[in-house]
Amino acid sequence: MERTYPYFSPDYALPFTHIGTQRQLFLDNTMLDHLEGVERVLPSPHRPDQPILEVGELPWELHDNPATAGTLYDSADGKFKMWYTQSLSGDPFNTGQVLCYAESADCLHWTKPLSERCLPYQEHTATNIVARDTAATTVVLNHDQSDPEKKYLLLNCPYGRARELGQPILSAVSASPDGIVWRTLSEDAQWRHQHGLRIIWDEAIQRWIGYGQYSHHWHHGPRTRQIGRQESPDFINWSPKEVVISADWDPNLPPHLEFHEMSIRKIGGLYIGITGEAMTDPVWCVNTQNGANWRDQFHVRLGLYSSRDGRRWQRVGGPGAWVANGPPGSSDWGYACASAGEQLLYRGKIHIPYLACPDKQHWFVNSPGAQRALVPEETYRSQRAEWESLGRTLGRWPKRKRAVGVLILREDGWAELRPSYELGRVFSKQFVFEGDSLRINAACAAGYVRVEILDPYFRPYPGYAAADCDPACTDDPQQIWHTITWRGNPDVRSLWNKPCRLVFHLHQASLYAFQFVETGA
Repeated sequence: MERTYPYFSPDYALPFTHIGTQRQLFLDNTMLDHLEGVERVLPSPHRPDQPILEVGELPWELHDNPATAGTLYDSADGKFKMWYTQSLSGDPFNTGQVLCYAESADCLHWTKPLSERCLPYQEHTATNIVARDTAATTVVLNHDQSDPEKKYLLLNCPYGRARELGQPILSAVSASPDGIVWRTLSEDAQWRHQHGLRIIWDEAIQRWIGYGQYSHHWHHGPRTRQIGRQESPDFINWSPKEVVISADWDPNLPPHLEFHEMSIRKIGGLYIGITGEAMTDPVWCVNTQNGANWRDQFHVRLGLYSSRDGRRWQRVGGPGAWVANGPPGSSDWGYACASAGEQLLYRGKIHIPYLACPDKQHWFVNSPGAQRALVPEETYRSQRAEWESLGRTLGRWPKRKRAVGVLILREDGWAELRPSYELGRVFSKQFVFEGDSLRINAACAAGYVRVEILDPYFRPYPGYAAADCDPACTDDPQQIWHTITWRGNPDVRSLWNKPCRLVFHLHQASLYAFQFVETGA
């Protein structure tokens, strides 16, 4: 299959974008032609003060490092499921990691079911540990459900096993029928991953695609933390990692910003990435063997990116963070990163779990190794002295642990189109579509939306003028989707394969998305 941007060639003689029944968002300008009295706003996610998953109450949770490895909704049993890595050793260099399992009915309240089908820990036979030696781990629901033994797939770096074989890393793949019992499919691959790919199946190119840190770790010096992309037809054999996002390319970003990781989700033809942005301190590590420098002390915040082909990414919004670190003492004052991919949707809300850490990454506790020095020495010593002074002043260390937090957005609430003052109009680009009705994601409890459909000469198609449109409005502020009707009729099949342009008339209402759907009515 030839894979060229934008991955499909319409079968229509008319030279217009074919949107089919794909959902259309407004995070970029792909479907927008003109805004009249309307502004685009990037809503800030709601961030509850309390984490949704904490560790410490179970015997194997002595070290707090619950990084999310995968989250998904399983329609077979109606449960939201989460896999997260847990350190048994406290080793910051990825050894001694296990994979644990949690589940939820509402994305906010998570339990850790203990089972003897899980792996034992010391004398405990019932645990929620499902795999060992699992650093840089990703769990996904297999798009191909033909083999029930491969319902779930796992990609990880077994650092313990790699050291046994004298390798720096391995890329191992396992499969499971239930997410609890795993069997190895492949112990290694030619092109390895590192620092945890976030992976989705991309239907458009019939490939798994994954994004992760294009890391400095194997090449200190000119390489900094960037975002790399890999793809695979079978989840085992991956392409070489290519850089797709780098602070080196964007003069709007500060030079001390590096990219920690990126999770991705795809909605219609739009790829949405949430990056961990490492805001590094003016402290450099030195490789004492060759003098190469790199940075390894930083806070991490979250940035928002979009793409239409998965390779060319644009930062959304200004140079500031999409989600900044919380205030001192909060669960994510140090880290807000490692967001989960895909989308957990519950009652009209998107839930995005992420790793929350109250302290920045630093080398104050773990002394530098024999091949590492920290410079300028006076800056590092000053920072460490302040950190030690905090402990002496308090007489104890604050009880702050890493946990899993959550970001909450309205469904498709990545970008909002709203009137600058009461009234506005949104003009879409021309397109052809499929489906028999049009629905919109709109907040219209305090106003209404009308939609008209125009021909190439900006004349409403007969019966589809704004005056014919029944106002979309609701008494329920929680209602997300609204089916558009014209004089009581939702049917748009007469316009199929004709060039169309939508005009949304907003009256004290906000617009988030639209989609032509096939109801079969």
